[in-house]
Amino acid sequence: QDKTGGLIIHRHGGLLILYRGRHYHPKKRPVIPLMLWKPAEPIYPRLIKTTIEGLTVQETKEMRKKGLHAPVLTKLAKNGYYANLVPMVRDGFLADELVRIDCKGLPKSDYRKIGVKLRDLVPCILVSFDKEQIIVWRGKDHDESIQDNLHNAFPSFLQLESAAVKNENVEQEEASSESVAGKNEHGEKEETSSDCSSDEWSEISSSDDVPDDK
Repeated sequence: QDKTGGLIIHRHGGLLILYRGRHYHPKKRPVIPLMLWKPAEPIYPRLIKTTIEGLTVQETKEMRKKGLHAPVLTKLAKNGYYANLVPMVRDGFLADELVRIDCKGLPKSDYRKIGVKLRDLVPCILVSFDKEQIIVWRGKDHDESIQDNLHNAFPSFLQLESAAVKNENVEQEEASSESVAGKNEHGEKEETSSDCSSDEWSEISSSDDVPDDK
């Protein structure tokens, strides 16, 4: 309506009926210039910078080579569950400054998104995505006290596993204690029933023994 000056008088599904109006004049209609140019694509910041902040070009190259030879922390499977990945990376930073995650078989866009999430949640610095690997660095300003606070706020992977094992053991102990208590109660009921029956039989026998007056 804005570009043609007409009025939409009927809409149904994908059908539009546009009325030009009673006083339509072809020479006075709005002129729409042809779009001969393509809008520029948005420019996003690079995930992997040529030089890591605080390092030189040579140090950055050496760190990327070192990261490719670092031991693999874990291997990500397609359509996997990655909720424990952040605490695992935090635990890995306690042992080494570089962490490598194997992403072979995953689409490039997927493991790049995972890398961005790790950068924001751990937090850490992205080093490389070469050879289908996520390589992250804990940074020069890595503070163990901050890491401890994060561990307290978000338990580590090992802590979660140990807590789950403890809960299972507690549940098993409670179940065993309940079963033992049930057996004891059942035994006490049997003893009381047997005592009651013996008392009844003794009363019956005493009532049968009538004294002979003769």
